Amino acid sequence: MNTKMLKLLLGCFCFFTMGCTHFLDENSPTDLNNDFIYKTPEGLQFAVVAMYNFQRDMANFGAGEGSLPANSLIGGDDITFTRAGESLGDWAGCTKYDPNYLNSLNKDVEGYWNYNYKLVGRANEIAFYALKMDQSNPLVKQALCEAYCFRALAYFNLLRRYDNIYFTTNPALNSDQEVNYAPANQADVMNQIKQDLDYAIANLAWTTPELGRFTKGFACHVKSLADLWPINGDPSTMDLTDAAAQVETILASNTYSLMNEPKDVFAPISTSSTSAKLNNSEAIFVHQWSNEIGGAAVNSSNSLTGHRFASSSLTRYDKNTVFSVSDSYSINTDLEQGGVTWGRFYPNDYLLSLYDQATDKRYTQYYRNTFTFNNIPSSQPLTRSLVIQSHDIKYLFVNGQPNTNMGLSTTILQQLQNYGPTGAVNKTLNFTFRNGDAVPKFMSPNIAQYMRPSSTKYFDKWTRDITINPSFKDIIVYRLAETYLVGAEAYLRAGNMGKAVDLFNKVWTRAGNTPKTSITLQDILDEDAREFGQEGFGHRWYTLKRFGAATMEQQIKKYAGCLYNDNINGYVFKTPMDFYSYLNRINYNAGNRKTDIITNINTAKIYDDARDNFDVTKHIRWPIPQNQINAMGGNFPQNIGYN
Repeated sequence: MNTKMLKLLLGCFCFFTMGCTHFLDENSPTDLNNDFIYKTPEGLQFAVVAMYNFQRDMANFGAGEGSLPANSLIGGDDITFTRAGESLGDWAGCTKYDPNYLNSLNKDVEGYWNYNYKLVGRANEIAFYALKMDQSNPLVKQALCEAYCFRALAYFNLLRRYDNIYFTTNPALNSDQEVNYAPANQADVMNQIKQDLDYAIANLAWTTPELGRFTKGFACHVKSLADLWPINGDPSTMDLTDAAAQVETILASNTYSLMNEPKDVFAPISTSSTSAKLNNSEAIFVHQWSNEIGGAAVNSSNSLTGHRFASSSLTRYDKNTVFSVSDSYSINTDLEQGGVTWGRFYPNDYLLSLYDQATDKRYTQYYRNTFTFNNIPSSQPLTRSLVIQSHDIKYLFVNGQPNTNMGLSTTILQQLQNYGPTGAVNKTLNFTFRNGDAVPKFMSPNIAQYMRPSSTKYFDKWTRDITINPSFKDIIVYRLAETYLVGAEAYLRAGNMGKAVDLFNKVWTRAGNTPKTSITLQDILDEDAREFGQEGFGHRWYTLKRFGAATMEQQIKKYAGCLYNDNINGYVFKTPMDFYSYLNRINYNAGNRKTDIITNINTAKIYDDARDNFDVTKHIRWPIPQNQINAMGGNFPQNIGYN
């Protein structure tokens, strides 16, 4: 039986290809051989440090645009829609559940499997040799703790994403050794995950002088998430008591604290031309990036690649062709507004509707909702007109009053006030724009591509060049706000409303909202979306799955992507979700000075594909990569629905 492929994934892979980050420098010797790596405490430290670079590189994994991290970030979300790039090929499978691509041959499905099993294989080797050494040696104990953390997180990722996985804690010392591959008992895998984390909790320190390495806080946080995981989808397997205990341990340590404002979470505490650091008081675990040797992956041209989270999540505002003035765009590429972008995934209408725009600071602090002109010649102001039609009334006015959320000037708002909703039809609004003026949201040939509100969590004006996409800003993986919500969920499921509300309100009121006196699980799910939307490596997808198949199906079938009513002329403004859905169908034509609601319908309708394609019986998990099934002798069963 052909078992070598998975063996190689689980076995030794070259340290030199993984590299050693400058901010995790261990003063490693130049003569790196197996005797040094596996038989000395210093060698084990080198082996552990090398793993961090490989772990971080998932943010730039895959061909072309780095599809794997995008899939991990947005695949399956009820709070996101994808516009392009990931809408094609393998990305369409993971983001839109396209049956033609979400299958066992999908390169990203296999890439994520391989990525995690490589971490498992290296962790197994380090643990094997560490257990042969003097356990009282602090370097040995540290290496063992970190190896266990890598293994626990990798297996947790695999279990949550695929359900049926191969499981071993043995090192692959002999690649020719035959192994009987079979799906592991999920409870056994979870027990090992918790056992590994318990050892790390008992032996790691709360802080580390080398930023980016695992700490006791990381282990406690991941343990709380593992405690809340429903094994085989059964919520009765959740360990609510220990989940709450892990949260209380983190809070009692006084190691972390929420940043004062939501925007502070993603504002670098220090910057240079090569890095933007996010190791703030709220951050529990952060992937460290730097535009220096060792701080990022190297491509075939021997250039540092960085990650693509900024370019993927920011709007392509500078491509808005309706603002061309004498062959020069009146909105030029500007790092303050995002720089060069792809605009691949955006917050959808449902997510934006969850924020009370009048009180919740996150609506403006986590998203860019308005863009401004910056390239209009002072001698030639930009002029545009809008001949108001009946369908324009539905976004120009809200409840009979001019819509102040459209980026309209005071003068235009006063004109609308004078006209009123009925009298405005067939009137002409004349705009004169100068640099610094806001761009009206309707004034685009395709708002979904050029003027869409976008997340600023990965905004980076410090390490990105104006003409290129890579970013070297740190990426926060886990933070204290999630700890509070995990604790709230654990207490609420256990019936302790008082504690649940107390922890929930820490995050809720930081955003400027009035404290709640009671909450439901739906409140927690909604707050999770508001606080962590478009953040992390599969954060929302895992949250939906943790809440159960029924919840996952309901959220995705009802909210994923954007939904467009065929009878758009019958639209009536009711909620912000309706507002953005309607605007996605509006196209401004500078030639006839009118908007239409027809041109972009076919394009717009692809944004709700995830709702139509999602089948909870199969899509609650990914397929097992066929290459890996073949490597395991062909007998490892495929997940339901993917045969």
